[in-house]
Amino acid sequence: MVVTPSIDVLSNPFSTNQLPCIINGKPYSTSKTYARNDPHTGEHLFDVTAATEDDARIAIESAQAALPAWKATSPTERRTIFQNAVRIIEQRKQDIVRLATFETTNTVAWSHVDIMLTMAALDELASAITQLKAEIVRPGPGQEGYIFREPFGVVLGIAPWNAALTLGFRAVSNAIIGGNTAILKTSEHSPRIHNAIAQIFSEAGLPAGVLNVIHVDPQDAPKVVESMVAHPAIRKINFTGSTPVGAKIAEMCGRHLKPSVMELGGAAPFIVLEDADIEHAVNNALHASFFHSGQICMSANVLLLHNSIADKFLASMKSHALKAGPTPDASYRGLFTTPSADRVRALIDDALSKGASRLTGSPGSGNIIHPTILDHTPESARIVKEEIFGPAVCVIRFQDEEDAIRIANDREFGLSAAVFSKDLGRAFSVARRIESGAVHINDSTIHDYPTLPHGGWKKSGWGRFNGLEGIKEFTQTKVITVNELHKFPVS
Repeated sequence: MVVTPSIDVLSNPFSTNQLPCIINGKPYSTSKTYARNDPHTGEHLFDVTAATEDDARIAIESAQAALPAWKATSPTERRTIFQNAVRIIEQRKQDIVRLATFETTNTVAWSHVDIMLTMAALDELASAITQLKAEIVRPGPGQEGYIFREPFGVVLGIAPWNAALTLGFRAVSNAIIGGNTAILKTSEHSPRIHNAIAQIFSEAGLPAGVLNVIHVDPQDAPKVVESMVAHPAIRKINFTGSTPVGAKIAEMCGRHLKPSVMELGGAAPFIVLEDADIEHAVNNALHASFFHSGQICMSANVLLLHNSIADKFLASMKSHALKAGPTPDASYRGLFTTPSADRVRALIDDALSKGASRLTGSPGSGNIIHPTILDHTPESARIVKEEIFGPAVCVIRFQDEEDAIRIANDREFGLSAAVFSKDLGRAFSVARRIESGAVHINDSTIHDYPTLPHGGWKKSGWGRFNGLEGIKEFTQTKVITVNELHKFPVS
């Protein structure tokens, strides 16, 4: 093993040094690596230590050793550490932005949003932890029951790249503040940002071993992840990412009887009723469809527009000339890989071949696609029901709200949705009938409030993150009863 001197990635975000894993609060490097390349140019940026099954076991053992002491800490001690982390993020904002725009296809604007969301989520967890209280019930005469919430143990969190700071922290923070220790398995597209999470927590006072970070070569991921899921010390797994990968991890969890939280793909319907404020809805549709180049699980994939307002709505959308570019200060950047962009192009081509018309956008080249709106999209087009995860949105016109609700629910996903109407009672009635973990009235589909539980229905996953509900998700119930002395009849 070759040990590098520091876990600090924020002071020099453009470093070309080999990126270590972080185990027991220290950098951990081996000769096995994979390359991290610039997603726009393909230029080599740096090498990343690639953990093997043995390295993953060492990380788990570190978390297991740290568990008894961390489990015994008070909620107020944990809260102080989380509050410290929020302050450090605030102080290191510019370093985080530089790192994120260097390593990923983040724009500067999206990086600032990622930071803001992270701070809000950590702050809410810090506030919520003291609300996790024991309950006392009296099940019968002479009996008392005490209901406690206790940590699972070591939790494996697997995070994506697209909101690397928010989702990287979320993969471990709900568990850690609940008294668990954690392993963060990073995304191969944002390993350095995910290392920054360990740095920030360490500087905030989190004891060594409570959080361990490992990077895995994508080719080795199936066997390394399964070895971690199978390890007896791993008591719960959470994964945020695509539904196909989530299905494989859920299968592993099933084989080894491990509970899990899955926040998977989405294909959010965006319904605009005839009495909506058109310009307000257009602004939100642009945000829901194209923010972060559509690479958000809550992004809108179908705009369901009432026939009477569709032309006016689309004329307004078209007037916003949206273009993508490779630089961090662009409004929209390229997708995280060229194959991902090619997949989006295939969805667009399928819709066009079935009768849709391109209202805006162009195919671009490489990993860049210019924001695309497809009008008159038939329901048979793949893009209507599949997760797009790119800068494209399709339009279907409807005659009445029953038709809109049918189309909105005719999909395998149920993570987020939106309904626009000036009649809040009507909008609320429609929202209640949409099969989704969240429905936003007169607002974008892209919302994850730290004070509200977040998660999906159907193939968008199960379990919830955020606040008290998120902490409860990573604790388990224990019942202790106290009874008056009595005798059972034995004969």
